Amino acid sequence: MDQENWKFVLDYLSAKENAHGNVQQIKQEEKKIQEWLSKDPKNQQDLEHALWLWQISAVPHEDDDWKESFNTIQTSLSKEVSPKTVKFRFWIAAAAVFTAVALSTFFYRLQQPVLQNTGIDWVTKSAGAGKVINIILPDSTEIWLNSGSSISFPKNLQHAALRTVKLKGEAFFKVKRDPRHPFVVHSLNLRTQVLGTSFNIRAWEGHRSEVTVLTGKVAVSRDSAGGQSAAIHLLPNQKAAYDVHSTNLSLENIGNAQTAADWTEGKMTFDQTDLRDVFEVIERKYDMKIITDQSFKGCKLTAQFDNVNLNEVLKTIQLSLDLHYTINKKTIYIKGGKCN
Repeated sequence: MDQENWKFVLDYLSAKENAHGNVQQIKQEEKKIQEWLSKDPKNQQDLEHALWLWQISAVPHEDDDWKESFNTIQTSLSKEVSPKTVKFRFWIAAAAVFTAVALSTFFYRLQQPVLQNTGIDWVTKSAGAGKVINIILPDSTEIWLNSGSSISFPKNLQHAALRTVKLKGEAFFKVKRDPRHPFVVHSLNLRTQVLGTSFNIRAWEGHRSEVTVLTGKVAVSRDSAGGQSAAIHLLPNQKAAYDVHSTNLSLENIGNAQTAADWTEGKMTFDQTDLRDVFEVIERKYDMKIITDQSFKGCKLTAQFDNVNLNEVLKTIQLSLDLHYTINKKTIYIKGGKCN
């Protein structure tokens, strides 16, 4: 974004920050920004770029391309905004200064420009049953896609101001760093945004979603029912977890984030994992169906399997839980068993 547009966006955000609930003033500023957005589709991408930059960064990024624009904004901000409004940088993430419903709708549209563009040609890649596939996106981002998962991305991804992809299931990302073009992943109820980093997203239907960071910095927000929450900022060995029942998005510190991506090497790591979830992982990895004669509700398993065959996995579970299993073609039948 050029300096003139930086200043225009700054004036807009500063006015919003200092409107103090003045609905008329808010409407006037909103009209100005909408007129600007209508002049060129690129303006909307530039605006989201600016909003995200202030949301995720409290200081200028080290990349030289950002410094001039950042310094311009900071200089102008120091003149136009009083010192007590230091929380301004996090304003767009919290969206707490807006009281009008119309304004909330407006900002939801700003946060979803790429997905709403019906003119974009999307490419979808899927990992078949029992398969893990590696994908290189047009921008050189590398993705490992877990069995039963799919990823969709625009054909022109490398030229987009905001690199947006859509995930169903689980994937591990090594995002090609590009400070000018943030990378966004939409998965079930979460929106994950980065500049360049490595992280794992687990987003299976009916289960809690998790975003685990291995390197870099990631911003995760709840994105469902037509609204977006404030972002949680994650560093290495942290994860964001979204509970579909409580709709709560929380941050958790973890011991070793690498275990979240062990599946990319054929490994399975379970740490007090619900046994029903264990069975689902086994079904996906080995392309099998598991049928049990009980629910195993409350049963947990802690174990690690380093790319071993199915029988070895089942024998370990059999010894741990005193159960019996038989295999008939593509189905595993489990009987008995008890929790320790």
